[in-house]
Amino acid sequence: MTLSAWREALAETLPRVQAWRRELHAHPELSGQEFATRDRIAGWLKELGIPVTFFEGCCGVMGVMENGPGRCVAIRADMDALPIREPEGLPFASENPGVMHACGHDVHMALALGSALYLSTHRELWQGTVKWLFEPQEETEGGAKWMVEQGCMESPSVDVVIGQHVNPRYPVGVFYCKPGFVSGASDEVRLTVRGRSCHGAYPESGVDAIVIAAQLISALQSLVSRERSPFDPVALTFGTIRGGSARNIVCDEVSLDGTLRTLSPDTRTEMHRRLRETCEGIAHSLRGEAELTIVPGYGAVYNDDTAYRAVEDAAREILGEGGIVLRPNASLGVESFCYFEDHTPGVYYDIGSGLSTALHTPTLMIDEGVLETGLALQCASVLALLSQSK
Repeated sequence: MTLSAWREALAETLPRVQAWRRELHAHPELSGQEFATRDRIAGWLKELGIPVTFFEGCCGVMGVMENGPGRCVAIRADMDALPIREPEGLPFASENPGVMHACGHDVHMALALGSALYLSTHRELWQGTVKWLFEPQEETEGGAKWMVEQGCMESPSVDVVIGQHVNPRYPVGVFYCKPGFVSGASDEVRLTVRGRSCHGAYPESGVDAIVIAAQLISALQSLVSRERSPFDPVALTFGTIRGGSARNIVCDEVSLDGTLRTLSPDTRTEMHRRLRETCEGIAHSLRGEAELTIVPGYGAVYNDDTAYRAVEDAAREILGEGGIVLRPNASLGVESFCYFEDHTPGVYYDIGSGLSTALHTPTLMIDEGVLETGLALQCASVLALLSQSK
């Protein structure tokens, strides 16, 4: 269906989607505190006759609608807001001081609710099962992990999961995506370098942890520039370094904190091994010690080719050829959507939300025209994916 056809089909749905979006925007909640948001969503789903499931240890909520045998498609919508004070002006501005939906999660939730409303009232258009996964704590720890551990992707097993995100760099009516990798994996890197303190006038009697740390920073960057192909992106960043107590004392301990970002799972594993080897080897050669701790974070997001083509075809039919903007490359930013993709093909795409300032800023403005295009694309994608053969 074209956008004009969807506009007519969604005429009764869109006013309610707008009302949901505005109520959610006015009542944002931080990660791990989405209690009222969860209750609102659960209440609205129940009004539509959709059974609801809650999850232990987080504010996640799932709605499931079965409509005969067939495939199962899941829709992810993130729930949490950010610790940002919203400027005055909007009639539905945040009523929670210092908290704002500055990443568009209010739009994501409203669109998911909108597809639930449309599909529940047009069961004649589809067959199978649809799940709506409202994920808390996306901005911090990723509530998706707990939801998956508690079986949200099972009973019935999800065949494909989709997620969409507003993108203020593009006008309403743009589908921004690509097949293959979309975003990278991120790991926290904690490095402690230990030497032996002594008087600065007699450095030979100690082991300078600062000198060792300096050697390590240079060597570790060489792993990126000389051991990895430029076509296999890796970013290693140390954002903090701490050590020393006085200008005339050789430092005995330095701590560094950073992040490692990769796309390929094999590269991620290999970089973990080489980071450890390099740190321990260089520190030992300089008479010191190095202790490396790597805390795994979100994994990479990968768009399944078959599912992606179905979604892109739907976007092209709705938005026209001019509405398709292919990403030139993957981002090394991260997304908790990866957890839903651990054992299930997925598609994650952006939708233009009106030219505005960047996400995570107090001046972000959403053009509510995105509700129409976003809802049409989400519904069309679900229908297309449900119709694919098992």
